[in-house]
Amino acid sequence: MELRTKRLRIIPLNIEQMALLCEGQDELEAALGLTPGGAEQDNHLKEAFSEMYQLCKEHPKEYLWYTNWQIILMDENKSIGSIGFKNAANEKHEVEIGYGIDKAYQNQGYATEAIKKLCEWAFSQNAYYIQAQTEPDNAPSKRVLDKNGFKKTGNGSEGLLYELEKPKTEWMSIYICIGLSVGLCFGTALDNIAIGMCMGIAVGVALGSALDAADKKTRKRE
Repeated sequence: MELRTKRLRIIPLNIEQMALLCEGQDELEAALGLTPGGAEQDNHLKEAFSEMYQLCKEHPKEYLWYTNWQIILMDENKSIGSIGFKNAANEKHEVEIGYGIDKAYQNQGYATEAIKKLCEWAFSQNAYYIQAQTEPDNAPSKRVLDKNGFKKTGNGSEGLLYELEKPKTEWMSIYICIGLSVGLCFGTALDNIAIGMCMGIAVGVALGSALDAADKKTRKRE
């Protein structure tokens, strides 16, 4: 699978590809058919990729939450950075995201674009709260988080802690509309539109309120 934006392809590396990444960027780029970028991994990055690889092996069914997602600029068919999560969603439906763009491609909106897309994917799964940490003096990183709607919530173990909450869905309104449509069809078939619409609204309210209540319960973190 892969995610796409207007300018980017965002590819989650499988376990075999993570092993290649641990060997070096050149090996991975060759396997993916990418234009060589010439990027070198420092010791910190090598250690991080090695830890991610081990976690992917330990959680093969959930590896998408632990792997590196390669950020590829479509115009150049070149890897320009990495993004990913540090964990699968916990019991409070929280995950932490990390990201980085190669220096030559910074300040062009690529990180903002990639974060937005990956957060959308996480919210489509079982995440409700996406967290990120950044150093207090890292102004570009803070701008990227601000642009994506993250709010500062305090301090984490590695710096300032930011969080983005999953947008709320008004299930009541949605299901009332669906109920009205279905009720209108049944009412027309039964030659009694009023009764059909009343039944549709009642069912819509019941289903919508149940889903809204379940969503509210899931968001509680006490």
